[in-house]
Amino acid sequence: MIALFMAGGSGTRLWPLSRENNPKQVQSLVSNKSLMTQTIERVLPLIESENIWIVTSENCKNQIAAHAPGVPEGQIIAEPFPLGTNLAVGLGAVHIARRDPEAVIVVGWADSYIGNESEFLTALERAHRLAPEVDGVILAVQPDAPRTEYGYIEIGEPISGHDGAFRIAAFEEKPDAVKARHFIETGFHFWNPGISVWKVSRLLALMEKYKPDHFAALERVAEALGTAEEATVIEQSFAHLDRTAIDHAIFEKAPNMATIPVDLNWSDIGSWSALYDVRRNGESNVTRGTVVSLDTDKCLILAKDRLIATLGVTDLIIVETDDAILIAHKNDSQRLKELHSLVRDRTGARYL
Repeated sequence: MIALFMAGGSGTRLWPLSRENNPKQVQSLVSNKSLMTQTIERVLPLIESENIWIVTSENCKNQIAAHAPGVPEGQIIAEPFPLGTNLAVGLGAVHIARRDPEAVIVVGWADSYIGNESEFLTALERAHRLAPEVDGVILAVQPDAPRTEYGYIEIGEPISGHDGAFRIAAFEEKPDAVKARHFIETGFHFWNPGISVWKVSRLLALMEKYKPDHFAALERVAEALGTAEEATVIEQSFAHLDRTAIDHAIFEKAPNMATIPVDLNWSDIGSWSALYDVRRNGESNVTRGTVVSLDTDKCLILAKDRLIATLGVTDLIIVETDDAILIAHKNDSQRLKELHSLVRDRTGARYL
């Protein structure tokens, strides 16, 4: 099996710690290791570092490489500009197919948290066996709450010969609160973490069928790999294409998709409140650095160089960096993109 990890995106919902040139993938948010390093180490019992590929942004390639121990430099692929996940996955796929067109690949994300690592590896092995028989396999996560910020998978008929594997009946992207509660009650819907397993040849064939303009560009890129024109061909081939997500381009259109529900203890750490949930471990407050609190409850407080003292506050996010301090209500953490845009409008790129 070969791993292909996406490490793009600026992580604006974790501003001011995550910045455009210092994204959340290289931040140590859950432990003393970065999310990128944890992502790699998580799969090493099953996949050697020589079989790991990473797609990231041009301006973050060196940083990602520093947090990707053992991954060959030539297997860290830089996007010339944000491509959208369908093209980004396709770019990684054509590199891998050049070496082994029949390889089975796991496509994942470099900024997620997975608490049950042994269950994750077991699920990947099961998906590896199933992938040649279907279009692709997406791992599904048992939901613990009716979250509206996640996509959902509805499971269909079980797949013969593969215990615990099901056909995918439908996808639902970010339902409203009423529908999300219904999903939890019925028991047939699971969170979609976007972790998928494919035969690389089948994945590219699906791209040819459902996104022929993307596939044509990827073919041109494949012919230029390893040549002096590679970077120029990539930039010119992708410049005028849409930035479609692979979920909409492939997942939701392929007729023979499968899923394996698994208890991953997963989070996309897509907001400060999500990080609070991952790190609280039964405690009321999550803190880092020098923090002194009195009558403080359900807060995430990350100090850097200063003392942060709190009194009589609840459900706050307080994050200190070298040049900025964020103070927000935890219930508003999903709106941080709005604040990030406002900071850009008021101050330019200085704090981004």
